[in-house]
Amino acid sequence: MINLLAWATTLKHSSDLFNEMIPLARLIVLVNQKKDRLLSGYLSPLEITATQFRVLCSIRCETCITPGELSKLLSVDPGAQARMLDRLMSKGWIARLPNPNDKRGVLIQLTPEGLEMCEKCIALVGHDLHKELTKNLTAEEVATLGYLLKKVLP
Repeated sequence: MINLLAWATTLKHSSDLFNEMIPLARLIVLVNQKKDRLLSGYLSPLEITATQFRVLCSIRCETCITPGELSKLLSVDPGAQARMLDRLMSKGWIARLPNPNDKRGVLIQLTPEGLEMCEKCIALVGHDLHKELTKNLTAEEVATLGYLLKKVLP
């Protein structure tokens, strides 16, 4: 029989160990979760999730994109991405078109309704999300944070 207390203690310690090894990673995850919660709150009146909005924006920026390219761009599992695209297609926000460069492949494109939804979301969120995320920072601290995070990225 498994000692649940010992197992839970081990989990806590291994989690603490990871956070001690890479403390910035945990902070970045927490900030990202806060951003997603805020974004979901802003978008809830339009009945669209933060993830759906992110996908629509990515397609909008690329005009036409393959599902594989979209998965890589968003760092999402291709299976999960396919299910998301099915949901967006059922809402009438995206269309799958034949890929002229790959007879077996498809391209994803926003429909006029998808573009309209994306624009509504952008108008609703505006700069309020950025202001909310950075409300406890000075303008100089925001600039420094942005500079430092860019240095972490390749």
